[in-house]
Amino acid sequence: MEDAEKLLEEDRNISAFLEYMKSRDKENLELAKKALRNIKSYSSTRKDGKGYRIRIKCRNEERVFSYSFPYIYGDFMGLIEDNVNLNHGRTGYLENTGGFFLNFMTQRGFDSVGFAMDEGAWERSVFSNFPVYRREYLKRELSPLVLGKGSEKTLDRLFWIVEEYEKEKDFLEEFLKDLDIDIFILVPEIFDLRIEEMNRKILFSRTLATSDKEFKLLLLSSKESFEPEKTRIPEGLEVLQGNSVIFRVQTDKCRDNNGFSYTDEGHYFVETLKQYESKSDLEYKDSFLKEYYESFQPQNRRDNYLWEEGVECFPMDHGWLYDPWRKPANPPLRKKRFETRKGGNHNIGPNTQEFGQAEFKRLIGAYEALKYGGYNPDFFVDGYVTGYLLIRKDDYRFIASEGQHRIAALAALGYDSLVCRFDLKPWTNQTVFYNQASKWPQVKAGIFTPRLAKICFEHFFRKDNNSRLIEHIKGMSSG
Repeated sequence: MEDAEKLLEEDRNISAFLEYMKSRDKENLELAKKALRNIKSYSSTRKDGKGYRIRIKCRNEERVFSYSFPYIYGDFMGLIEDNVNLNHGRTGYLENTGGFFLNFMTQRGFDSVGFAMDEGAWERSVFSNFPVYRREYLKRELSPLVLGKGSEKTLDRLFWIVEEYEKEKDFLEEFLKDLDIDIFILVPEIFDLRIEEMNRKILFSRTLATSDKEFKLLLLSSKESFEPEKTRIPEGLEVLQGNSVIFRVQTDKCRDNNGFSYTDEGHYFVETLKQYESKSDLEYKDSFLKEYYESFQPQNRRDNYLWEEGVECFPMDHGWLYDPWRKPANPPLRKKRFETRKGGNHNIGPNTQEFGQAEFKRLIGAYEALKYGGYNPDFFVDGYVTGYLLIRKDDYRFIASEGQHRIAALAALGYDSLVCRFDLKPWTNQTVFYNQASKWPQVKAGIFTPRLAKICFEHFFRKDNNSRLIEHIKGMSSG
């Protein structure tokens, strides 16, 4: 990869990253991860909430991409998953969706390969969820995406959303000639598909509609019959048995970083949204969130957990520490709390007035977007609520690390479950097992004893965290 090395020397890390990503071998993927270190990325949601913009830059390069995934893509894949078990066999797809297919297949761990007709389509797809992959240093490798037709000969099915029929049909000609491949195709209702040219018959047909257009989802096959079989999203601990980083959790098993439940009375975000539901002109100064920030101002990790007097918890009562299961080992004891951004921490007080107002605005914005647009994480960069699992025997708690406003909004809207994603940042363990406390990073480093580490773990399973918070706030208010 002499060209890529030269690009790095010229501080053109974006182009070098792309060159490395065109190869699927392990060495070049590792080099691609190194190229990421000098690339910065920024994303912003469109004002109408129907798309997003990504800006990527390094010292001598900058790229900007705008994305807007039609919801019909999600309807297409939803109907597919209701009728086809994608955990069996290998799926090919024409990546003319700007990265929707690529991200969908990557997140769920399906055996798949995509085909991009030109370099522009390939590049646009690779960058479609770039801020997430950048933050996680490609811990979850992208599913194979081939520039051109490649040499793939072992597909069981092919997905094709028609945009430019003749051009795409010519590109896919070799696959269409292979009668062992089932073709799932989405076309406008009024479109003349000329099925006779594909030497297949229709085994499955469904109508999908947007506000102004109807589409047909067709299964074209040379087989005699079609037996539907559903693709299941892993539920809870079922995610441990497969390759998916996407799974469904029960909302009442979700906790924030404090250990507070989103479904029990007293959660600062959810209670604020309940106020907003009954008083749409609610302002931050009158909100439960402001009262919470003014009342709950822990000085160390022990206070943060509202532990009773007498709990032996050194050094947690002397400052702020990482959770015992977090990497890296042996970080310094911090006298000051961690900040979400300048001016405060959205999980605890004290915070500046500006910070509190911004958090209130973000919370209401997330609630309004989910109330009227639904939870559609596949359509946005970093769209999924992410976190990790604490596991004790056959029970779990999902600890939300990204998307805490969204999960609070979903709880306030009455969602009893949600589809989430593992947080794949390098310092995060996706699964933490209670019976492996002696192996946790901060325990091995001698910062926590195994006993204290387990007490921290058990804190997230306690049933009285929210009620103790309510009592604390009442005590502060009356005092």
